[in-house]
Amino acid sequence: MNDMAHLPLALTDNDIYERIVEAVLDHRLAPGTRLGEEKLGRVFGVSRTRIRQVLVRLAAEQIVELAHNRGASIASPTPAEAQEVFEARILIELPLLEAFIDKADDTEVAALAALFADEQRACTQGDRRAAIRLSGEFHTAIAQGARNRTLERILRELIPRSSLILMASEQHSGHELCGCGENEHQALLEAIQARNTRLALRLMKSHLRHILAGIRFRTPREAQADIEHLFREN
Repeated sequence: MNDMAHLPLALTDNDIYERIVEAVLDHRLAPGTRLGEEKLGRVFGVSRTRIRQVLVRLAAEQIVELAHNRGASIASPTPAEAQEVFEARILIELPLLEAFIDKADDTEVAALAALFADEQRACTQGDRRAAIRLSGEFHTAIAQGARNRTLERILRELIPRSSLILMASEQHSGHELCGCGENEHQALLEAIQARNTRLALRLMKSHLRHILAGIRFRTPREAQADIEHLFREN
């Protein structure tokens, strides 16, 4: 049987980019994991040149690090980078949240509540991967409903970096095991449903600062992953 049968035909560079980012968001690709061009090309059925273009794009977004004579690897964030990322998220997400409360209709608020319910269910079932993914979707849904495509795009670039920061951290609290902490999301959702902008802004700022305060970095190390198996099982 053809090893590529599980993959859609004619993958675009963006398809490959999205698959790698999804693996980062799901915590399947840890900081320090080597990304060999030849192996990725074999997995996705494309040339090394195309893989290199995707890796350059990921490097520009600081998801991947490119080193001379060592190739590409998933980025290993530093404490300073963690500070920058979450400070940037505070600057971006507060106006997005304010705009969401002002512009989102009841259907969009209900969709946000459904995402939170799914996140809660994943936590209850111990499905860490789904909880992490749904936590990120909760934040990006707010950005999408704010109707500011520029800020939404920036936040979508920061979410994978946030995921890498949590993976590089020694923290083993609910933030790591169940996304961003379901109780904080619940309080935030209730403020949004009440259209209480002042309270929602305070909760969002506290929520992001709480995540940052809980991060304790481990000693960096090169991670190992079976890249071919990882992408073929999804």
